[in-house]
Amino acid sequence: MRFRFRPWHLAVALVLVVLAAVGLVEWRRSRLYDASRLMQTLPVDGAVKVYIDVQQLRKGGLLESLAGPKAAEDPDYRHFAEQIGFDYRTDLDAVAAVFVHGDFYAAVQGHFDWKRLADYAESQHGTCINGLCSLSSDQPDRKISFYLLADNVLALAISDSPQGAGMVEPSNGKKGITVPSAAFWISAPGTDFKGLKNAPTGTQAFLTPLATAREASFSVQAGSVQGGSPAGNKTFEIRMDVACASPDSAAALAKVFSSTTDLLRRLIVGQGSAPKRTDLTAVLVSGRFETHESSVTGFWPMDRRVIESLVSDQMK
Repeated sequence: MRFRFRPWHLAVALVLVVLAAVGLVEWRRSRLYDASRLMQTLPVDGAVKVYIDVQQLRKGGLLESLAGPKAAEDPDYRHFAEQIGFDYRTDLDAVAAVFVHGDFYAAVQGHFDWKRLADYAESQHGTCINGLCSLSSDQPDRKISFYLLADNVLALAISDSPQGAGMVEPSNGKKGITVPSAAFWISAPGTDFKGLKNAPTGTQAFLTPLATAREASFSVQAGSVQGGSPAGNKTFEIRMDVACASPDSAAALAKVFSSTTDLLRRLIVGQGSAPKRTDLTAVLVSGRFETHESSVTGFWPMDRRVIESLVSDQMK
């Protein structure tokens, strides 16, 4: 039997093509944004890159420790959170962010009520055009802009452009960025470690040498629970990964780190008292370092109470 083309065949074909296209768009929008894909949406060249796995912090019980009691939250923040229908304690899952040339860009994963977000922007004398909202910030000549990159991902920017959030875009075809499975990760060019002034006490001797590196990153990963029960003190591990210019540079940098750690350990021994596990000093003297070709890796085990103490000091 010879096939005969009918006009309705064309109509059916067009409908199928449209349905397939819509399905492809929805599939792309609904694909899970993992840590690396979130980071790939951002303008990362020359930037300080940060990733925070809020779900991991929440599951480990550390989020509550870092955030403090809900009753102590700033009233202005509570008012803002109620207006947009978003509470970071329950609705925030992850944040990928970059700081570059004085601008801030982020891909925020969580549960959002777009209508309330748009209504809030307009209530603050902002505008929402073609799905992108913009409003003034507390900083002169800086604009806050945002739009929904996916149903559960908010593109956000604080920059001098009302459309700054447009710099956060789908990661398809972009250069891959590997983000470790960690509660917290930060990576920066070596030049950003020059002239550090606000680093926690005792850390400058370890951070300053990184100015000679190409790139250095730190991540915090959950470890074991001490005491043999869920009520014990959970430990974490800080991992450092440094990309150097050459194997010789990596070997020299590892030697600096090892020498600094040994010197600090001898000073403590000379004082006749071991540091408490909850002190940052105990973390610094526990470091160990490895080299592989042009890279240096460092490891520091850390009690969770050290993190809580550092956060508490910063909030005073």
